Amino acid sequence: MKNSFALADFVPYLLNRAGVRIGLAFARDIEPLGVTLPMWRVMAALWEKGDRRLGDIAARTSIDISTLSRLLGTLQRKKFIVRRRSGKDGRALSVNLTEKGRVMTERIIPIASHYEEVATRGMKQTDLQRLKKMLVKLFSNMHVFDEEFAVRQKGKTHRKFERRR
Repeated sequence: MKNSFALADFVPYLLNRAGVRIGLAFARDIEPLGVTLPMWRVMAALWEKGDRRLGDIAARTSIDISTLSRLLGTLQRKKFIVRRRSGKDGRALSVNLTEKGRVMTERIIPIASHYEEVATRGMKQTDLQRLKKMLVKLFSNMHVFDEEFAVRQKGKTHRKFERRR
């Protein structure tokens, strides 16, 4: 029986391959500006809609909270963002771009747009819109892995508990 698996036709591999290549090149081009790729993602999210909370930024950028917290510290030291207490209880943090952060983000947007244009060169506009919708759908499908992992973890915890009895 012949194996039907082919890495060159495996969607997660193809997505990662394209994403890594684009990400590395883009990061190389914005590095002289003192901005990393994760910093750019945060800045772009804040440029779209400022006054975001930590959890919202994490969800929007796919950066885990602990990494994001350190990243926000770096962005604040570079004076690209400001963090303020918000909400009635004062415990929630609100994050916004500073004027310097807005200027830098607007300087990088044409570079980012160029990367999208090159990456999608030769695609019809309708195909590009369809690709974007499919990528959003693909991402939303990934919640299944979190649910499966939670079930596996629950099973492990239960088994460990059973052994102790």
